[in-house]
Amino acid sequence: MIDVVVVTADSKEMVLACLAELESPRIASITVVDNGSRDGTDEAVGNAFPSADVARLTEPLGLSAAFNRGAEQGSAPLVLFLNDDVLATEGSIEELERALESNVRAVAAAGRLVNPHDGSTQLEYQPKPFPTAATFVASLTGLPRVWPRNPWTGGPLRHPLDEHTTVVVDQPPGACLLVRRQVFETIGGWDEGYSFWYEDVDLARRLCAHGDVIYVPTAVFKHVGGHSARRLSRGEAIERSYGGSLRYAGRYLGGWQKRVVGGTFALTSSIRALMVRRRDPELAKTYRQIGRRAAALAFGREGEP
Repeated sequence: MIDVVVVTADSKEMVLACLAELESPRIASITVVDNGSRDGTDEAVGNAFPSADVARLTEPLGLSAAFNRGAEQGSAPLVLFLNDDVLATEGSIEELERALESNVRAVAAAGRLVNPHDGSTQLEYQPKPFPTAATFVASLTGLPRVWPRNPWTGGPLRHPLDEHTTVVVDQPPGACLLVRRQVFETIGGWDEGYSFWYEDVDLARRLCAHGDVIYVPTAVFKHVGGHSARRLSRGEAIERSYGGSLRYAGRYLGGWQKRVVGGTFALTSSIRALMVRRRDPELAKTYRQIGRRAAALAFGREGEP
């Protein structure tokens, strides 16, 4: 059986649409973590789906922390983590469970995300290799914008992966991820040091140390995409994306790769702080903070305050 955890924030209509598609007989419980909403989400969910549990957080937490609070509410052997802009299709949850249970080495399974309007595969959410120093440097310097299919940033792909064959991957799409609870608890759950970016990559990396993470393309989920990120200011998006990148690099990259990533982020952040300092002082402050953190990573002092 499966406990479903959905995190939402000021996205009442979207989360109601998400919950309306959760009709699988394999679901033991549904927990909606209302991450500090001010739009009446908790009341709307309670009225429309009285069988769902609502864990209301009075102040918003990072996505990792919110997912952990939701997982703590259940006890089923499997936990399905869903973004609120993901819509299950008929049989998709059962398909994920079948694939996971048929592979004794598998510890987690992710489905294929498709566009809601035409059912086409979202290539940008296909599985990717784990990031390297080249991945971060290429992304930070804007290479994907001028060379989208470069070999370092991992996408978007020209063609979707095989849509019929389950495969073992490094980094699956994290918007719909089914995980064995025992393994999830063994690795300590989601790392709450991440706010919104790279928390799913970190989780996948730690899960891979305990078994296979599999991509199940026959488990299809509609994905509205970018629903949460659109609500962030530019400064918030930069703080969370850059911060997640640096945290991941600090945890998993080797010495010279840390120095390359830290140095590149420090230099880029400093330049951008200078460029925006007059028209947007708060954004410049964010860049300076990121720059100091990146410099600490470059010089091997990332643990310092």
